[in-house]
Amino acid sequence: MSNQPERTCIICKSKKEKSQLFRIVEKDGIYVLDEKQIVQSRGQYICKEHNCLNRLSKHKKIKVSIEDLLKMVNLLKKESKDYLKILKAMKNSQELVFGINMILEEIEKINFVVIATDISERNNRKLIDKLKEKNISYVHYGNKSQLGEIFGKDEINVIAIKNKKVARGLIENSK
Repeated sequence: MSNQPERTCIICKSKKEKSQLFRIVEKDGIYVLDEKQIVQSRGQYICKEHNCLNRLSKHKKIKVSIEDLLKMVNLLKKESKDYLKILKAMKNSQELVFGINMILEEIEKINFVVIATDISERNNRKLIDKLKEKNISYVHYGNKSQLGEIFGKDEINVIAIKNKKVARGLIENSK
């Protein structure tokens, strides 16, 4: 663990290093993105994940301008690795497992998980609870259709990587 300060995402309540979070500050009743994280004001933090940004856009109490939401989504696109290309390149290897049940069955062999951004709240919670319990890193990326395309299926909720070296590379790039 590094010495960087940790903050809690106001959406999913997970603790992460500040560098893994967007910071927003309130100005006149509306929250604005503090891209450099330097505004002298009480800040709130949101995970740099599509799932949390999607939930933030629908939040009743925390109003963020559409411009700032779009800016966060664009920053997220720039920062994130193209997991879909990597997974496509690996699809014929024996290192990928997809589907919630298969992943839960093989959880001991799994090192990294890519979860669809449009997974149901119930399945998301079930999966994340298990991943946190086993200390397995994960990222929300792509939708169910995009993940499904990799294996020629209509939809896939989640894909897991068993190979430690590949997982380590993806984890380092997701931080």
